[in-house]
Amino acid sequence: MSLSRFLSSIAAGILLTFSCASITGGEMAVHTYYIHPEVPGRTLDTKMSDYLKKHLQNRTEATILDKAGTEVTVHIGPDVGGDYAFEHTPSGYYLAAKDERTFTWLAYQFIKMAGKQDKGIITDDLPPLLLSGRDTLVTFPFEYRDLYMPTNQNPDMTYLLALHNLEMDWGIWGHNLSRVLGSNGDLSFGYQNMDQEILARTGGLTHANQFCFSSNKLFDLTAQFIQDQYGSGEETPYRMTIGPNDNSIVCMCRRCEAAGNKPGNAMPAVLRFVERLAARFPNHTFFIPGYSTTSAIPDHPLPYNAGVFLSAIDYPRTMEDTPATTAFFQLLSDWQKVTDNVYIWDYVNNFDDYLSPYPVLYVMQKRFQEYRKRGVKGIFLNGSGYFYSNQQEMYSFVLANLLLDPDADIRHMVEEYYRDAMPHIGSFYMSYLMGLEDRARRSGSELPLYGGMDEAVKTYLNERDFREFYYVFLRASEMEMTHRERVLYEKTRQFVSFSFLEMCRLNGLKPGGFAEQVGNEWVVKPEVWAAVEDLKMMTDEDDVYLLTDNENTSMDHMDRVNESGVYVADYENEVELWLSGQMWMQDHLLRQPLRVHAGEQLFSTHYLTDGVAGISQNYHWGWQIYPQTDCYIELPPEAVSGKTGEMTISFLNSERHRMAPPSSVEIWADDRLLVTLRREGLGSYFDEGERVIFKGTVGFGRPSRVTVRLKESHARNFGIDEIFFR
Repeated sequence: MSLSRFLSSIAAGILLTFSCASITGGEMAVHTYYIHPEVPGRTLDTKMSDYLKKHLQNRTEATILDKAGTEVTVHIGPDVGGDYAFEHTPSGYYLAAKDERTFTWLAYQFIKMAGKQDKGIITDDLPPLLLSGRDTLVTFPFEYRDLYMPTNQNPDMTYLLALHNLEMDWGIWGHNLSRVLGSNGDLSFGYQNMDQEILARTGGLTHANQFCFSSNKLFDLTAQFIQDQYGSGEETPYRMTIGPNDNSIVCMCRRCEAAGNKPGNAMPAVLRFVERLAARFPNHTFFIPGYSTTSAIPDHPLPYNAGVFLSAIDYPRTMEDTPATTAFFQLLSDWQKVTDNVYIWDYVNNFDDYLSPYPVLYVMQKRFQEYRKRGVKGIFLNGSGYFYSNQQEMYSFVLANLLLDPDADIRHMVEEYYRDAMPHIGSFYMSYLMGLEDRARRSGSELPLYGGMDEAVKTYLNERDFREFYYVFLRASEMEMTHRERVLYEKTRQFVSFSFLEMCRLNGLKPGGFAEQVGNEWVVKPEVWAAVEDLKMMTDEDDVYLLTDNENTSMDHMDRVNESGVYVADYENEVELWLSGQMWMQDHLLRQPLRVHAGEQLFSTHYLTDGVAGISQNYHWGWQIYPQTDCYIELPPEAVSGKTGEMTISFLNSERHRMAPPSSVEIWADDRLLVTLRREGLGSYFDEGERVIFKGTVGFGRPSRVTVRLKESHARNFGIDEIFFR
């Protein structure tokens, strides 16, 4: 997980808006450079040549600027003919870019190249080198390139990586219209208090969490906000995303219905709203999210300054072409018939697990190549946002370079990154991660967008290879490392310990599980307890910047497991309680095969009797999901025959995922009802929030058939972790 070391290296001080601290140690630079504007006195040429001189000099102890040195001519302007030009001249180099932002990236690419030639120039913090060293004139394949990861939350890094940034480049973005207009009467939170007139209506009901896009007041407030905050766009044009809140509600008031709205389709009213804004602000560009209730293709061309932000959520993350792939590209083609401004909103993380490896590089390269071929203008990569994710630095740098050159050599870039960022243990990281990338590329399996450890091992994470990596990784703690490597190593140790624990929990009491049999008892393995302790590692606050390159990153952002914001510490606490509680001891059902009936479906499972308790905050963590319809569980009668004891069953209570506990639990022996556990029953029902426990004493005779019947509640599914009978 090379993530943090790289940025840690950047954190050493080489950012763009402020000068680096003096470089100390290492070799002395031997080359010198004469850097000057192409046209003396031309403002931008002079400004950016001074910029290059300053930041090149700051990376070496030697005096590197000399009029007798290699000549570097600098030019900035739209006459370059592309995004940038790099040329050899009789006396040196010619560097040109269309604007300051692009030249900033080019300047650091040149510095990186200079550092390759001269070890006295310190460049190990910089991204992999894309410049080939040959004369070239390049137009980037995408006009907009954005990556929602911690690295790109720092504007300095945005420029260094030739990226864009939602916070810098958009006026209104995502589902943020409610924020600029206010929220449920909270004047302190928004621009204008919301009222009934601007809210969606369906069947006589007003919805405070959705808008009526036929409302003139909504239009006037939005236009006023844009004018006040961003102006007319003549001096600085902005992009704006205008769309409904992220839910399925569609306004069906008289005016919206007349515009063409139908249940599930808000596009007609939203499109009319956007067209009015586009006419009102001809210098800004307005995008409609191609997603959910605004996914329908308009029946006429959009204005020149309007477009679509098309979600690629239904484009499978695999190297194989599938029918879903064909359907997505047909959708893209249909949108391009009504607008030239098609941006793609794509995804580069497993949003239910930011900690485990996620080999997405080759998959994304293939997608970028397809987008380029099909004329997509912009790409936004939705990653872990402000939350720290596995290898986010390395993935940020490589993905940023692939957005500039979709044909770049991934293995070379990853090798370059680790060689610079982790001089002592980088090759070990690189070897394992590239192995994962190669496996994901060859397997043809789809990477899970919201998945758990079970899906990871089915698609790309070979269990034997991971365990080998894990044990070697733990021994690497004795190796020599730089301070930044050590910080990264410790954070990575926390992350891989999470993956190791989930792999052990997935295996339960099978080989590779969390416990081993000692005599007649199952005892937690020492390495499992060690992994729990490693989960408790906290990154020192002074080192947080080394992991993200972002001074504004708080400790909160360093220790989250997933998109929902679950803390590593909360996961660790529940795991520790489960292991310490040892509920599997004296469990008569332990390792017994069960059969679960749900409607017409029959499931055979050992997961409800493997001793593994579910972790309450994620349905992937030890929960088995079954439909609620006519759901009952068959217990092996020989396991309970003649016994009296306490039966415990836990259920996941997650409204978001449409899971809820049953209204009651009935335990039957043959045709006789033995016990009913009800929600209102004292001592039999325990509500812990996301976990609900039914518990009761039951005595069995000598039945030939035993069933546990789960009475339906208001949700679609049951999430069950374990049935204990002790």
